Amino acid sequence: MLRYTFESALTIHEIKALYGAAGLTHYLTDVAETARGIANSTLLTARDDDQLVGVIRGVSDMHTIVFIQDLIVLPDYQHQGIGHELLAQFDDYFKQVARIVVVCDSPELRAFYARAGYLPGDETAATTFIRPRRLLEPKY
Repeated sequence: MLRYTFESALTIHEIKALYGAAGLTHYLTDVAETARGIANSTLLTARDDDQLVGVIRGVSDMHTIVFIQDLIVLPDYQHQGIGHELLAQFDDYFKQVARIVVVCDSPELRAFYARAGYLPGDETAATTFIRPRRLLEPKY
């Protein structure tokens, strides 16, 4: 039976299994760093008994904006409505927030969000800029 729950963190094993199965290997370069990022996010999970089968993760100020970073469903569980349910519950949780912004580079996810009523940036006044990761350098 599928259960949807807001959680505060994922285990290293769960991160490796879910993100690895989804091919998101850049998250696995430093799994501890990914785990810390997840722990500082709003996290809604889908579990089949105790197995993590899906997650949606976002960051928000809880008033004006939410950024959805990840929406992942294990390949064996895709096309069963799990992603739609994760997004619907996330949308409901953040219903008081003025704007939800999604950043994704997958054509499948772009189509998914479009079907869910999200507008692509070229149909809005929004432009997305992304600063590549810079390692912190000592200033001394």
